[in-house]
Amino acid sequence: MRSPVRIFLVLLVVTLIGLCGYHRYEVHKRYENISRFDYVCKDSIDYNYYDQSVLRTYLENCDKLTDIAKTLWLKDGIDVTTTQQGYGERQSRINRYNSLLRYTRSLEDKLTQSQDMKDQGLTNDDIEMILDKDITIGAVENEKDKMAAYDFLKGKNVSAASKPNEIWELQKLLNANDYNLSINGVFDASTDSALLDFQKENNLYPSHSCDDITLRKLAE
Repeated sequence: MRSPVRIFLVLLVVTLIGLCGYHRYEVHKRYENISRFDYVCKDSIDYNYYDQSVLRTYLENCDKLTDIAKTLWLKDGIDVTTTQQGYGERQSRINRYNSLLRYTRSLEDKLTQSQDMKDQGLTNDDIEMILDKDITIGAVENEKDKMAAYDFLKGKNVSAASKPNEIWELQKLLNANDYNLSINGVFDASTDSALLDFQKENNLYPSHSCDDITLRKLAE
């Protein structure tokens, strides 16, 4: 008959082999298909975005999200693609990941939107104007016209004594600010009235002329 000690030792060895095998299986299972945690940068984003710091942050965050997700899975068994709830430090780690994920996706949306606009023929300057001033694509041409008029009229102090082409540009600027003037290059009563009204509405001196202070306000 086998002694109890020998039987115990055999069972212990079998148990240890089983535990070792189970551990190796668990490790293999953890590493299997780990690429599913890769946060892959989208091809549809604008890699020539006007603000390159936004692009750099997005690319860095993609790597961070990948590293965090893999670390949580390998060390803690947390699958961030399916697990949203936890307790204590576990929940804190999940929350940090999701916070970074939301921020990264907001950058991704902005970069994707920029590429969509470029596909429609807009430039970086156009896109910066749209996002900076929070205007629509359709309003870009209006903003361009305002800036062109500002550059042309700067320092000219447009009044009734000005050249017709200068008055013409002033009338266009006034119309871009919701006035309804006939653009004729004549500093007539309706043009003078619109200019005075704009100056009063914006707490500017009613000078009957478009100085640079008024011009800057008209071009905003």
